[in-house]
Amino acid sequence: RLNSGISWIGTVDITAYFLALTIGMVLGSVLVWRWARRNGIDKNDALDLVLWIAVFGLVGAKLMHVLADGYLGEYVNICVDPSKVFWDKWRVGLAYCRELHGNAIIDEAGRYTGCVPTESNCLAWINLFAGGYTWYGGLIGGGAAAFLVIRSRKLPVWPTVDTLTWIVILGLGFGRVGCFFNGCCFGEVSHSWLGVVFPAGSPAWVEHGKHGLVGAGEAALPVLPTQLFEAFAAFALAAFLALWVEKKKRYPGETFVVGIALYAVARMVIEIWRADPRGGFLGLSTSQLVSIAVLAGMVVLHARLRDRRAEPEPPPPSSPPSEPPQAEPPPAG
Repeated sequence: RLNSGISWIGTVDITAYFLALTIGMVLGSVLVWRWARRNGIDKNDALDLVLWIAVFGLVGAKLMHVLADGYLGEYVNICVDPSKVFWDKWRVGLAYCRELHGNAIIDEAGRYTGCVPTESNCLAWINLFAGGYTWYGGLIGGGAAAFLVIRSRKLPVWPTVDTLTWIVILGLGFGRVGCFFNGCCFGEVSHSWLGVVFPAGSPAWVEHGKHGLVGAGEAALPVLPTQLFEAFAAFALAAFLALWVEKKKRYPGETFVVGIALYAVARMVIEIWRADPRGGFLGLSTSQLVSIAVLAGMVVLHARLRDRRAEPEPPPPSSPPSEPPQAEPPPAG
């Protein structure tokens, strides 16, 4: 545990989540650098590409979490009027409330019921160490950064995008392993052999406590480890893309299309078993709605790229007929 010395970040916990995330980013950077070296691409361009994808990917993941997962109102209130924010006892314990300099709410029986923050924090939403990320937000943010770098550095578009696709999905696998150790993104209650019990204080414990399913001194109920489901899907998909699709693709961009489409399908299925609180509409989670849109987009892109590849190349322009040689005029004399 380290004190950052920055007021809006505060104490930083070096957790297994961030360790897994760091491993994924470092491995991805090495793979991009090796790909660039094999293909004669300037290593500085490759490293800049990785840096901008990482920065804008994190910002995009945070923004979608704020906008789509139901936390926008809380972040606005904690900025303009912290007294309107209430954290129940399951989310913020008494000791943590005091650490945050919050106002502990005590009922008539002398029991702690929750915490009201007293300090305004307009940058709470972008605290990179506080968790709260969405993968699709990271894909949009990182994808926008990649597009700008590829265009500005004149990198080969589809070869670069195809390579980044399986590397990013590989990194996602490490991120979901980190989610498992962090306890977030958990699944529904299950008493089968797949059920995993998270300790008191974990996100699953908080959610179960809010609904009266466990007591303050008990562990969370066993839940499906949907984090590991997605980690396994990401590792398998990355291997399939790198070892099969990349070697046999029929047109530039196919690795991107296949990778994103298969991930969208996997995500839609895994979301069925997730039980952590997050945004949604019409009975579908935000990620399921985005997955449907992404899948439709990949179908359209596949058709366009395939048809472009199938179009015959126009014949070269015919050369103009050569003029017959003219007889030289007779010499004067």
